[in-house]
Amino acid sequence: MYIVHEDNVVGDKIGPPHQREIKHLSAKWTLGSQNLWLGSSNVDPGYTTNPHFHETQEEIFYCVSGKGRIRVDDEEHEFYPGMVCYVPAKCTHQLINDGDEVLKVVAAVSPAFEREQFIKDHDMDH
Repeated sequence: MYIVHEDNVVGDKIGPPHQREIKHLSAKWTLGSQNLWLGSSNVDPGYTTNPHFHETQEEIFYCVSGKGRIRVDDEEHEFYPGMVCYVPAKCTHQLINDGDEVLKVVAAVSPAFEREQFIKDHDMDH
């Protein structure tokens, strides 16, 4: 069994213009999960994630706390606690925090990310 608590996971902190923290709760390079990536994202008020897509991965977002919006291709919808959004592969997506508190989401991705691909897709290689 492999187990971890979110508070003990060191996150990737990404600065402006897409300020947020992403924690790899279960990945090939953390818990060793081969087929599924699970992570949390905390998007600071007034910021967005970079608009991006994944060539082969589908992704599910679950809003834990805060309020904001989620954009998938040309559609945008409010996103608040308890909401779930499915994003098929090759669909451009973005989280938008237009609220006044941190927007926290949990995301599941399959097939699992490779670390290098994650860095590229999430605009962390600059």
